Amino acid sequence: MASADEIVCNGHVITLPTLEVVKAVPIMAAGTNIDWLLHLYYARRDFIRCRLIIERELHRSLNPEYMHFVKGLIDREEGNNIEALRNLQKALDLNSKNIETYKEIGKTLFIMGRFNQALDIFREAEELAPRQDHEICHFIGELLHRSAAAANQLAIARQEEAEAKMYFEKAVQAGKKLESFQRLAEILRKEKDYARAIEVLENCLLLSPENIEVLTEIGVLYLKTNDSQKAFARLSEVIALDRKCPKGLLAYGAILQSRNDVDGALEKYQEIALTEPDIPELWNNIGLCFFKMKKQKVIAAISSLRKSIWLSPLNYNALYNLSLVYITAQQYASAFHTLAAAINLRKDSAECYMLLGICLRKLEDTENAFKAFQRSSEIQQQQPADAGRNPLVHLNFALFCYETGRVALATEQFTRFVSSSQDLLLPTEEEHLDSSDLL
Repeated sequence: MASADEIVCNGHVITLPTLEVVKAVPIMAAGTNIDWLLHLYYARRDFIRCRLIIERELHRSLNPEYMHFVKGLIDREEGNNIEALRNLQKALDLNSKNIETYKEIGKTLFIMGRFNQALDIFREAEELAPRQDHEICHFIGELLHRSAAAANQLAIARQEEAEAKMYFEKAVQAGKKLESFQRLAEILRKEKDYARAIEVLENCLLLSPENIEVLTEIGVLYLKTNDSQKAFARLSEVIALDRKCPKGLLAYGAILQSRNDVDGALEKYQEIALTEPDIPELWNNIGLCFFKMKKQKVIAAISSLRKSIWLSPLNYNALYNLSLVYITAQQYASAFHTLAAAINLRKDSAECYMLLGICLRKLEDTENAFKAFQRSSEIQQQQPADAGRNPLVHLNFALFCYETGRVALATEQFTRFVSSSQDLLLPTEEEHLDSSDLL
């Protein structure tokens, strides 16, 4: 009787061939260069065979640099970062001019959270590199960006942020690394250079045309530049690719909300709430939708805005918007406490002091109301002309001064109101409710 691996054919027993495709590690003579074989197994992520080769050939190889290098990479893949550093350092000792070894040591230190040491290693690699390397530039930019965020001194933070921006620009020029484009756009957005940030991300789409994160960010940036048509087009692409993208739906709803399509916006927000209900901006926008309805739902608006603040107590926009709703509902004491919290977050907000003055006037505290209006006017005057001054600051101060008998000061403030509003559309409470501030 033939076994399971044998068959009987014409009276003869024939052994079936094995299905094993990958052969055992070949044995080669001492001194043979087998780096190619080691690289082949590593590329296949066959770490077991890699270790077998390294253990057998390491001590008899004429050039064990690559073996230490690969062993370090395998150790890092398996989470043993200390051993990975030891092996990579051995490879570096054998060849102190290998840029790839420097880069892998820097990456390992980065993973371990030893950012200062990683930065020093990447700077050494930059000095040794014969030409600009996009990976080195990206990691130096990333490390400087992190260092700037953690810096205690503003001057140092700005200097490191500027240097990080320079390195991300070099990384974008030297190679096509998606993360470099995104980081550069993030810095440009922080600098409010929205047009340049959009340009960088549009180039990023050449690498990844259906990248939902990049498309969403472009849509949000178009909102910041008040180009709602292009924003709508990009966000429509996002929703077509992923109907459950929270950030895309939120921005899409913000556009509908800015066009006074409150029902359409609420429909989008409801889709987000089903999957990710704990987004502070979501409840801020929902509260404003209730507030903007023809039949205002003030209680629902207050409830939604309070939930937004509960999820994010330092959310300035939600605090400001809640104070507006409280004032509309004539709940001046509640508005006073909300504005106090908002002012603690932004002490240079002329609008907050203006609203505070209105609340105090309604609460019949005229002395402190005058101080609040005066402070709002001072902040307004200190702001540059192109910073979006609010003429209503001067108008409300003028009305208060007229009511309290300060006619000369009322005339002065009204004159400032007229001069500052000639070339501007008068803002209303909607100024803080537009689509760019909903995100």
